[in-house]
Amino acid sequence: MRFIFVRHGKTHFNEINLTQGWCDSPLSKVGIRQVENISKQLEQYQIDKAYTSPLGRAVQTANIILSKKRIEPIYEERFKEVNFGILEGISTELVRKLNIESPDWLEDLDMDYRPYEGEDIHDVISKHHKALQKIIQVSSDDDTILIVGHGCSLYGFIKSLLPQQSFKFPNNATAMIVDYVDETFSLKKVLDPMI
Repeated sequence: MRFIFVRHGKTHFNEINLTQGWCDSPLSKVGIRQVENISKQLEQYQIDKAYTSPLGRAVQTANIILSKKRIEPIYEERFKEVNFGILEGISTELVRKLNIESPDWLEDLDMDYRPYEGEDIHDVISKHHKALQKIIQVSSDDDTILIVGHGCSLYGFIKSLLPQQSFKFPNNATAMIVDYVDETFSLKKVLDPMI
Protein backbone atom coordinates (compact mmCIF):
# COMPACT_ATOMS: atom_id res chain seq x y z
CA MET A 1 0.00 0.00 0.00
CA ARG A 2 1.23 3.48 -0.76
CA PHE A 3 0.22 6.76 0.83
CA ILE A 4 0.72 10.19 -0.68
CA PHE A 5 0.53 12.74 2.13
CA VAL A 6 0.13 16.32 0.89
CA ARG A 7 0.17 19.50 2.92
CA HIS A 8 -2.30 22.07 1.58
CA GLY A 9 -1.03 25.00 -0.49
CA LYS A 10 -0.21 28.45 0.86
CA THR A 11 -3.21 30.44 2.12
CA HIS A 12 -3.97 34.11 2.66
CA PHE A 13 -3.42 33.56 6.41
CA ASN A 14 0.05 32.12 5.67
CA GLU A 15 0.94 35.16 3.59
CA ILE A 16 0.13 37.61 6.38
CA ASN A 17 1.50 35.37 9.19
CA LEU A 18 -1.69 34.62 11.08
CA THR A 19 -2.10 31.50 13.21
CA GLN A 20 -4.28 29.05 11.33
CA GLY A 21 -5.61 25.82 12.72
CA TRP A 22 -9.34 25.22 12.50
CA CYS A 23 -10.05 28.73 11.26
CA ASP A 24 -9.75 28.83 7.52
CA SER A 25 -8.79 30.94 4.56
CA PRO A 26 -8.67 29.92 0.91
CA LEU A 27 -5.52 29.17 -1.02
CA SER A 28 -3.71 32.26 -2.24
CA LYS A 29 -2.66 32.68 -5.87
CA VAL A 30 0.77 31.34 -4.89
CA GLY A 31 -0.90 28.43 -3.08
CA ILE A 32 -2.95 27.52 -6.16
CA ARG A 33 0.22 27.55 -8.30
CA GLN A 34 2.00 25.39 -5.71
CA VAL A 35 -0.78 22.81 -5.77
CA GLU A 36 -0.98 22.86 -9.57
CA ASN A 37 2.77 22.21 -9.65
CA ILE A 38 2.63 19.32 -7.19
CA SER A 39 -0.41 17.97 -9.05
CA LYS A 40 1.68 17.74 -12.24
CA GLN A 41 4.38 15.86 -10.33
CA LEU A 42 1.77 13.46 -8.96
CA GLU A 43 0.39 12.60 -12.42
CA GLN A 44 2.87 9.70 -12.56
CA TYR A 45 1.15 8.08 -9.55
CA GLN A 46 -2.09 6.18 -9.75
CA ILE A 47 -4.45 7.32 -7.01
CA ASP A 48 -7.10 4.81 -6.00
CA LYS A 49 -8.65 6.64 -3.05
CA ALA A 50 -8.42 10.12 -1.59
CA TYR A 51 -9.10 11.51 1.88
CA THR A 52 -8.90 15.11 2.99
CA SER A 53 -9.34 17.24 6.04
CA PRO A 54 -12.72 18.97 5.69
CA LEU A 55 -11.15 22.41 6.11
CA GLY A 56 -11.54 24.46 2.92
CA ARG A 57 -7.85 24.91 2.14
CA ALA A 58 -7.28 21.14 2.25
CA VAL A 59 -10.43 20.40 0.22
CA GLN A 60 -9.34 22.99 -2.37
CA THR A 61 -5.90 21.32 -2.54
CA ALA A 62 -7.41 17.84 -2.92
CA ASN A 63 -9.80 19.01 -5.64
CA ILE A 64 -6.97 20.53 -7.69
CA ILE A 65 -4.87 17.35 -7.39
CA LEU A 66 -7.84 15.15 -8.30
CA SER A 67 -9.20 17.36 -11.09
CA LYS A 68 -7.96 14.97 -13.82
CA LYS A 69 -8.83 11.81 -11.92
CA ARG A 70 -12.23 10.19 -11.50
CA ILE A 71 -12.05 10.20 -7.73
CA GLU A 72 -13.96 12.27 -5.21
CA PRO A 73 -12.19 12.96 -1.92
CA ILE A 74 -13.68 11.59 1.27
CA TYR A 75 -13.82 14.18 4.06
CA GLU A 76 -12.17 12.92 7.23
CA GLU A 77 -12.64 15.09 10.35
CA ARG A 78 -9.72 13.41 12.10
CA PHE A 79 -7.27 14.85 9.53
CA LYS A 80 -7.93 18.43 10.67
CA GLU A 81 -5.09 20.68 11.82
CA VAL A 82 -4.32 21.27 15.49
CA ASN A 83 -6.93 23.57 17.02
CA PHE A 84 -5.02 26.57 18.39
CA GLY A 85 -8.06 27.74 20.36
CA ILE A 86 -8.42 31.44 21.10
CA LEU A 87 -5.06 32.10 19.40
CA GLU A 88 -6.43 31.32 15.95
CA GLY A 89 -6.33 34.22 13.52
CA ILE A 90 -3.79 36.28 15.46
CA SER A 91 -0.16 37.03 14.60
CA THR A 92 2.17 34.01 14.62
CA GLU A 93 4.88 36.28 16.05
CA LEU A 94 2.71 37.02 19.08
CA VAL A 95 1.93 33.32 19.53
CA ARG A 96 5.66 32.48 19.41
CA LYS A 97 6.33 35.01 22.19
CA LEU A 98 3.94 33.08 24.44
CA ASN A 99 6.37 30.09 24.34
CA ILE A 100 3.55 27.55 24.14
CA GLU A 101 5.55 25.23 21.92
CA SER A 102 8.93 23.97 23.02
CA PRO A 103 11.82 25.59 21.15
CA ASP A 104 12.58 22.10 19.81
CA TRP A 105 8.99 21.06 19.04
CA LEU A 106 9.97 19.67 15.62
CA GLU A 107 11.88 16.98 17.52
CA ASP A 108 10.03 16.56 20.80
CA LEU A 109 6.51 17.39 19.49
CA ASP A 110 5.82 19.43 22.62
CA MET A 111 2.87 21.57 21.49
CA ASP A 112 -0.06 21.96 23.88
CA TYR A 113 -2.75 24.59 23.21
CA ARG A 114 -5.26 23.18 25.72
CA PRO A 115 -4.76 26.11 28.14
CA TYR A 116 -5.95 28.34 25.27
CA GLU A 117 -9.08 26.24 24.53
CA GLY A 118 -7.21 24.32 21.82
CA GLU A 119 -5.61 20.90 21.49
CA ASP A 120 -2.44 19.02 22.32
CA ILE A 121 -0.65 17.78 19.19
CA HIS A 122 -0.47 14.24 20.60
CA ASP A 123 -4.27 14.05 20.73
CA VAL A 124 -4.39 15.20 17.10
CA ILE A 125 -1.77 12.61 16.08
CA SER A 126 -3.86 9.93 17.83
CA LYS A 127 -6.92 10.96 15.77
CA HIS A 128 -4.84 10.72 12.59
CA HIS A 129 -3.74 7.19 13.57
CA LYS A 130 -7.33 6.07 14.12
CA ALA A 131 -8.35 7.45 10.73
CA LEU A 132 -5.39 5.78 9.03
CA GLN A 133 -6.14 2.39 10.62
CA LYS A 134 -9.69 2.57 9.28
CA ILE A 135 -8.36 3.44 5.80
CA ILE A 136 -5.93 0.51 5.91
CA GLN A 137 -8.77 -1.86 6.89
CA VAL A 138 -10.91 -0.87 3.89
CA SER A 139 -8.08 -0.72 1.33
CA SER A 140 -6.18 -3.26 -0.75
CA ASP A 141 -2.45 -3.89 -0.50
CA ASP A 142 -1.88 -2.42 -3.97
CA ASP A 143 -3.90 0.79 -3.40
CA THR A 144 -2.33 4.23 -3.59
CA ILE A 145 -4.11 6.59 -1.24
CA LEU A 146 -3.94 10.38 -1.27
CA ILE A 147 -4.30 12.10 2.11
CA VAL A 148 -4.43 15.91 2.20
CA GLY A 149 -3.81 17.58 5.53
CA HIS A 150 -2.05 20.40 7.33
CA GLY A 151 1.43 21.46 8.41
CA CYS A 152 1.73 20.79 12.15
CA SER A 153 -0.64 17.84 12.39
CA LEU A 154 0.67 16.11 9.26
CA TYR A 155 4.29 16.61 10.29
CA GLY A 156 3.68 15.18 13.77
CA PHE A 157 1.68 12.29 12.36
CA ILE A 158 4.25 11.31 9.73
CA LYS A 159 7.02 11.68 12.33
CA SER A 160 5.13 9.17 14.49
CA LEU A 161 4.87 6.77 11.53
CA LEU A 162 8.57 7.14 10.67
CA PRO A 163 10.40 7.49 14.01
CA GLN A 164 13.75 6.32 12.57
CA GLN A 165 13.68 8.49 9.44
CA SER A 166 14.54 12.16 9.35
CA PHE A 167 12.79 14.70 7.16
CA LYS A 168 12.05 18.40 7.21
CA PHE A 169 8.81 20.14 8.11
CA PRO A 170 6.85 20.07 4.83
CA ASN A 171 6.54 23.29 2.86
CA ASN A 172 3.10 24.22 1.58
CA ALA A 173 1.95 21.74 -1.10
CA THR A 174 4.76 19.27 -0.39
CA ALA A 175 3.93 15.62 -1.12
CA MET A 176 5.48 12.80 0.89
CA ILE A 177 5.32 9.32 -0.64
CA VAL A 178 5.19 6.68 2.10
CA ASP A 179 4.98 2.94 1.49
CA TYR A 180 3.28 0.57 3.92
CA VAL A 181 4.51 -3.02 3.66
CA ASP A 182 4.35 -5.75 6.33
CA GLU A 183 2.92 -3.25 8.86
CA THR A 184 5.94 -0.96 8.41
CA PHE A 185 5.97 2.56 6.98
CA SER A 186 8.92 3.90 4.98
CA LEU A 187 9.47 7.26 3.32
CA LYS A 188 10.18 6.76 -0.37
CA LYS A 189 10.20 10.28 -1.78
CA VAL A 190 9.48 13.92 -0.99
CA LEU A 191 8.10 16.08 -3.81
CA ASP A 192 8.39 19.84 -3.38
CA PRO A 193 6.19 22.24 -5.37
CA MET A 194 9.26 24.39 -6.20
CA ILE A 195 7.54 27.79 -6.17
